[in-house]
Amino acid sequence: MDEEYDVIILGTGLTECMLSGILAVEGKKVLHIDRNNFYGGECASVNLTQLYERFRDGAEPPKELG
Repeated sequence: MDEEYDVIILGTGLTECMLSGILAVEGKKVLHIDRNNFYGGECASVNLTQLYERFRDGAEPPKELG
């Protein structure tokens, strides 16, 4: 992995995504990362398994929920 970047962007909210895209189009080498295992910051959509992992201490969702 090449470890030299022009810009490092932390977070995947709307602002960070726009900034990352603009800088990449302008020819900058961008590393865009987030600490979460989903993309989108505060406006993210997550699946049922991810909700249970986060708010039910890693429990599995009931099978009858899909």
